[in-house]
Amino acid sequence: MTVDAARDCAECVRLERDREAARTVGDWSRATDCAVLLRRHPEHGTKPARRP
Repeated sequence: MTVDAARDCAECVRLERDREAARTVGDWSRATDCAVLLRRHPEHGTKPARRP
């Protein structure tokens, strides 16, 4: 997915906004959760590697 396409995705926009808000208040756990969800978002076309 291109950066422009991610900007058009409401879920990506929400997760980015939540991640930045979490960083602002120092909630690093929530910021990490948002980053993981962004990476796993199905619209990105890639899936994380499966562990055995």
